[in-house]
Amino acid sequence: MDAPCASAAKPPTGRKMKARAPPPPGKAATPTGQRAPSPQRSASPGRQQNLLHMKENLRERALDLTVVLPSGLERRSVVSGSHAMMDLLVELCLQNHLNPSHHALEVWPPEAQQPLSFKPNTLVGTLNVHTVFLKEKVPDEKAKPGPPKVPEKSVRLVVNYLRTQKAVVRVSPEVPLHSLLPVICAKCDVSPEHVVLLRDNVAGEELELSKSLSELGIKELYAWDNQRGEAPGDTWEHMGKRGSMW
Repeated sequence: MDAPCASAAKPPTGRKMKARAPPPPGKAATPTGQRAPSPQRSASPGRQQNLLHMKENLRERALDLTVVLPSGLERRSVVSGSHAMMDLLVELCLQNHLNPSHHALEVWPPEAQQPLSFKPNTLVGTLNVHTVFLKEKVPDEKAKPGPPKVPEKSVRLVVNYLRTQKAVVRVSPEVPLHSLLPVICAKCDVSPEHVVLLRDNVAGEELELSKSLSELGIKELYAWDNQRGEAPGDTWEHMGKRGSMW
């Protein structure tokens, strides 16, 4: 009797057992004999509650401060400890008809050698504040633009050289000729060591190098090579026969 019952409990030969049903949606399959890890508890809710609790306590705490205005006048002010420092700045400025964007806070604890450091969102009640200075911000010194530069006046100077050669240079009429001599010689590709500047090619009047074109009243001059050893007027008058002045 027992043998037939035992054989009936076994699956028929050649047949496989049905697979285990899949887990319901949203739940991962847990291997047999293993316990699913318990989810870690987040500490943020408790931390937020502590912050809220601390802020509630600070809100109930009133601080009696000495406020020193930019003018040096001292006033007493009672503020809530839950105020952020940025809010305290706005509140004190509004009370004293000041612009918050042009002022800053400097807080001092009692019997201290230096002010406290803080962030804009620091709560007033978390600081050991005794005296608050409202200080006007010093604007950044921007480089002041200088007076507009007036374009330097210049004129066209005609330089006669090498018989029929002419050169035109643009120079300042207020500069002495000795300052213009290097420019003139560079334009004419000659050496300034032996050059004499003349007013005309007839009288051969030598120009004073200490004077400017405006003082001399000229816009054209003649260059003469003093190494030739002949009179400037004679050189220009007869240069067609004697050759180049250089």
